[in-house]
This record gives sequence, structure tokens and C-alpha cells, in this order.
Amino acid sequence: MASFKEAWQNACIHTKWDKGNPPAVYIFSDRMEIISTGGLPVDLNKEEFYKGISKPVNFKLQKIFGQLGYVEQTGHGIPLIISNYGKQAFDIMENFVNVTIPFNYEKKNRYGADADNEVSINEAEKRVIDYISQNSSITIRELVAVSGYSDGYIRKILASLKEKKVIERQGGNKTGKWVVIS
Repeated sequence: MASFKEAWQNACIHTKWDKGNPPAVYIFSDRMEIISTGGLPVDLNKEEFYKGISKPVNFKLQKIFGQLGYVEQTGHGIPLIISNYGKQAFDIMENFVNVTIPFNYEKKNRYGADADNEVSINEAEKRVIDYISQNSSITIRELVAVSGYSDGYIRKILASLKEKKVIERQGGNKTGKWVVIS
């Protein structure tokens, strides 16, 4: 549900409304598709898009969504969708962006997703765990730099991993280190 919400909000904020085609949701027996008009902004490439770099086409609409509490921050929706469904969820065309969210999608990973009594770890969380495994003293600022995720999204991932008891912080912020538990 979170991925659909992000895809729909992105479709509304990033659609080029002047083209005359509003964003749309199509529901099929095995999936739903969210389509926005206009493709990627001219100064944004696919890799930047996948990292969650946001360049809203409709800045005023984004501001309204923010004031109403519909969006908390920019730049975490695309990485969230990728962490749940992979980059294959996106079909980026010259004039459209289509997001496909399959029903009954089964995601598995090395941390035991979908197994009883085991923790489910999404792709973004796996990336952060990998960075921490390579450098236990890595800072949030360094995680932002190497991952391309926003500061807020990194903090959200770290909080989730701590809550799932996958990582813990030993020592202080400046001299401490991360420990991968599982």
C-alpha cells in the first residue's frame, strides 16, 4: 500500500498537466499500473531518478501536498518502490512513466524475508547493511553520499534496522561503530 501511495503522489506531482492527460490508475487481475504524463524532467537521468533525486514538475502542487501532510519529504518514494519491487517496476518512456505494482508479489532475500519468525529486509535496507558491513564506523553523512538516499531516508532505514534488531550502534555518534547482529 505504501508503494501505491508513493507512486500515485509522484504521478500527481510530476505529471505535466499542460499535456491534457491526467495521471491514471489501471487495475488488472494481477497488478495495478500508475501512469504519469511527461516522462522524466529534462535535467534528470534514470540513475538520478532511481536514487530518489526529486525535481518536481509542479512545485506548487508539491508544496500543497506537503502542507496537507500528504508528503513528508521528497526523494524517498522511488527508492521505496524499488526496495519493494525492483527497478523493473518502472517503465520510463519519453512521454510517460508507468509504475507497475504486482499483486501477491513474493520478495525473498538473504535475511529470511517471507519465512516464519524471520525478519524481512528490503533492498534499501540491504544496501545500508552492506555499507555498514564494509565500514562499521560509517557515518550517516557517508551513508547518504554512497547510497544516494536522502539524510531523512537513511535515518528511517537505520531506525527500521535497529527496530528489527538487525543492527545496533555501539558507542557514541562520533567514536562509535555499527554492528550487524544477524
